[in-house]
Amino acid sequence: MHAAQEDVPHYNNTERQVIGVLLMNPEKVLSEHIEARWFERHYRVIEAMIALAGKGITIDVFTVSKEMGGKGLSSLIEIQKDSWASEKNYSMYLAKIKIDFEARVIVSSVKKALVELETGAKPSAVITSLIADSIKVSTAEGKNYTYTAREAMTVFVDRLAEIYEAKDGDSLGLKTGIAGLDDVLGDMQPSDMMIVGARPGVGKTAFALSVLRNIAKTGKRVGFFSTEMSVFQVMGRLTSLESGLLASKLRKADLDDEDWPRLTAATQVIQGLGFRVCDKPAITVGEILMQARAWAADGGIDFIAVDYLTRIQPDKPRENQTINIGEIATSLKNLARILNIPILVLAQLNRGSEKRADRTPVMADLRDSGVIEQEADQILMLYRPDDGGAEVIVEKNRHGECGVVRCLFEPSTMHWKQFESNYN
Repeated sequence: MHAAQEDVPHYNNTERQVIGVLLMNPEKVLSEHIEARWFERHYRVIEAMIALAGKGITIDVFTVSKEMGGKGLSSLIEIQKDSWASEKNYSMYLAKIKIDFEARVIVSSVKKALVELETGAKPSAVITSLIADSIKVSTAEGKNYTYTAREAMTVFVDRLAEIYEAKDGDSLGLKTGIAGLDDVLGDMQPSDMMIVGARPGVGKTAFALSVLRNIAKTGKRVGFFSTEMSVFQVMGRLTSLESGLLASKLRKADLDDEDWPRLTAATQVIQGLGFRVCDKPAITVGEILMQARAWAADGGIDFIAVDYLTRIQPDKPRENQTINIGEIATSLKNLARILNIPILVLAQLNRGSEKRADRTPVMADLRDSGVIEQEADQILMLYRPDDGGAEVIVEKNRHGECGVVRCLFEPSTMHWKQFESNYN
């Protein structure tokens, strides 16, 4: 995307304005985030200025030219001499350059997509590639990930102040709705990925839907990727949770006269929630990224749950399933960071726990667990002992303690909730 450059060219006025400001005010190279790749014609000049600033060398036309291998001195002198740019407009100039860069990336991506389609590429793969490029431009690559000590401490202090001010009010994180679990986790925080594992039939999907409903009822916008259940089944589960009607009765539409008012009230409540569902069964991780970004663009998204990890397909399958699962887990963790929201991912356990005398699940029971354990911020195990109880076992918690939270599970409505004896 860069033109050949032996010297500093005499075009692109906005880029020349930025260079003029930086030559007159060298300290501004470090005052605002700037990347050489944003510049179409003068990227080597910016590379040189950033390199000089990193070495602690004062920026001027001579040091920049020397950093560029002795090239461009006459053009740099001309830019500095003819510069009429105002230092006060520096941010505006830089913003325009960044927008122009983003436009070039999009045009390049579209051209590449057209070539791929003409050569027989699958449309779904081309779309995935396009959305990945758009994420890089609009979100991940647009964020400043480098800080001076002063900038980093400012971020920390500002966030600490927000947390302190929220102590007596609403939490800055999201609550699962199970008070004991929220206490252990310190709520679900932005950019965190939580893995929830259990054997089949324990209630993983029920747990995810209980959490989704609880969050949505606080006014937040949530999204659910359901690879096993259709949207009809998902909404049936939610309606059972909201109405208290037996899930089995709703599945069969076996309703009595007194059930209809409860059903009507529940459906009206659910229709008013910020709840999104994608029930595509054979979904790729790229399609999840694409749909999540679409939700974020269409009114925003505060929380996502994915059901479940090993049913998601990689964009480029490998023969090694462990590598496939690892790449999917990494992509979902990156999505949590990019959107700055917590993401809950359900996962199947292997049969290891069934072979032990103590069947309590542990983190090592996760299928293809290596990278999952590394990427997850929290790992929860759902367990329903033979005595009829229900537990959420916090096996990993990057930000705090681990422990066991006793819960109640109501099979008739598939509802996970707080065990009231824990809280009086």
